[in-house]
Amino acid sequence: MPSSDFQQRRLGRRLATLLCVGLLSLPVTAVQGQQLLLAQQSTGADAAQAARISQREALELVRARFPGNVVSISEVQQDGTLQYRVRMDNDGNIFTVYVDAVTGDIRREQ
Repeated sequence: MPSSDFQQRRLGRRLATLLCVGLLSLPVTAVQGQQLLLAQQSTGADAAQAARISQREALELVRARFPGNVVSISEVQQDGTLQYRVRMDNDGNIFTVYVDAVTGDIRREQ
């Protein structure tokens, strides 16, 4: 029979796993709402810096909205704004998605 200490560690790992799964299942809008709140609390150059999303967050936004595998991601300047260009492959169909690095807005290249 497992010891009490072992059972507590096992329970702790299960709780941590459940927490991670719960956080991953949060809707994308929650991330965008948090960014908007941070932008509203800051002013000037601080607003852009506070609201900037990371490359990882950009990938999570894209994966939540589009099926397929990420081929590459890079930072680009487009229309005067910093964006992440994400190349995707969905069953041999390659397409490009742009994520605004400040707002998190996503658009697919036509």
